[in-house]
Amino acid sequence: MSINIHIIDRKSKKYSAHFMMWLNSYHSLIAISILYVFSTFLILFIDSKNSHLENMNDNNDKTSYFSDLRLGFSFLNRQKMIFYLVITMFFVNIGANGVNVLFPFLAKNVSDDAKYLGYIYSSMSMGSLLTGLIFSVKSIHRVELKIIYLSFLLQATGIAALCFTRNFLIILIFVFVIGLITGFIGVLIPTFVQRSVPIHLLGRVNSIMMAISMLSTPVAQFIFGVSVDYFNIKYLFFIAGALGIVTSLSSLLINERKGTPRETVM
Repeated sequence: MSINIHIIDRKSKKYSAHFMMWLNSYHSLIAISILYVFSTFLILFIDSKNSHLENMNDNNDKTSYFSDLRLGFSFLNRQKMIFYLVITMFFVNIGANGVNVLFPFLAKNVSDDAKYLGYIYSSMSMGSLLTGLIFSVKSIHRVELKIIYLSFLLQATGIAALCFTRNFLIILIFVFVIGLITGFIGVLIPTFVQRSVPIHLLGRVNSIMMAISMLSTPVAQFIFGVSVDYFNIKYLFFIAGALGIVTSLSSLLINERKGTPRETVM
């Protein structure tokens, strides 16, 4: 009789442990989902009025995909500063997207408990959420290119700093700052592009920028997904951050030397 009681007791503890793990994971997923949804809805309250759109002439001319693509690349070829911004976005995003591959391994270095990975992603979401709150009450109308490069530099520095600490609280602080700056970059770049690209080329240029930026995601996943099997994770965080630091510093120096592009009159 006592043996059966011990067996039942062990089983109940086992099921309780599994239930608590599921409960923590469930709550983490709910919290992350709510934060992302809330951040998305905050965009609706951002002041995105563009008075120059009122003067936009209707253009019903049909153009082909490749002609639009050539026109967009032609503009970027003439506007070297914006072209450098696109290249900078690509390489910086390789490092920034690479950390998403590394975060699970970072969490495992801290603990085998899966909830720590949820804490990391929640911390980054909180940083982006704070950015959404700021821009929901404070809109920006003019952005200098060097501010974008400095934001890239801060983001990359935060990523590189993750290789120097194993304290989980400090890791969460760094990740929070990375999420905060990432949110700012997501607002600064479209604002700069809207003020620097003629309205009839805005869609074409934005499409090219988005395509090149999104291309960095599979490249980052391949590079860091393979590298994590051969290198220490702290070195990979340093490499991801160093890639962004070198790229953003180079672009910042080029920008300061040649000057920012003139704002386009819409």
